[in-house]
Amino acid sequence: MKRKVLDLRPTQLTVGMKEVDFRLKRLKGMKSHELEKYLSERPIPVVLAPNDRTYLIDHHHLARACWEAGLDEIHVEVKADFSRQSFSELWEHMRKNHWIFPYDQWGNGPHDPVQLPHSVKCMADDPYRSLAWRVREEGGYEKVAVPFSEFRWATFFRKEVKKHPVFDHFEEAVTEALELCRTTAAKDLPGFIGKA
Repeated sequence: MKRKVLDLRPTQLTVGMKEVDFRLKRLKGMKSHELEKYLSERPIPVVLAPNDRTYLIDHHHLARACWEAGLDEIHVEVKADFSRQSFSELWEHMRKNHWIFPYDQWGNGPHDPVQLPHSVKCMADDPYRSLAWRVREEGGYEKVAVPFSEFRWATFFRKEVKKHPVFDHFEEAVTEALELCRTTAAKDLPGFIGKA
């Protein structure tokens, strides 16, 4: 099943634009048949909501990269149908299933779901989410099937990393974060590896 990219409503306020840019570069490097195969094998998980709305519950970065690449539609996989329920029931289910992360690019929240962006093009850039992605790519922690685990790492880095990933050199922030993610201060975070 396909849906228009801009009809998919985010369940988070932010993305890490460095990850989006990485995914965009990968998408643009594919031939059309490769791209179709790649995206059909990675359907975006969604839930159906009242008023004919469709909400993303994961893969926001891929969806944003698809929009940046100029794609009109992408493959989706419906995980739940709440379309006959009220919005208050919808958000109760979303919170219970950990399918919403209503925190902004400064780490403030939770915000009311009414403040979620209307589409992936309206999501803000959280540089600490980019930092968390890059640290995972560098082997700082393991990818795990815990909802919004990268945001939990981003929250940790926002509090602990002294080098700012925008105002200081991003690579210096990555180096510092890679050291921090192996300390006991990070031991309760999803995907924690421990000392190298």
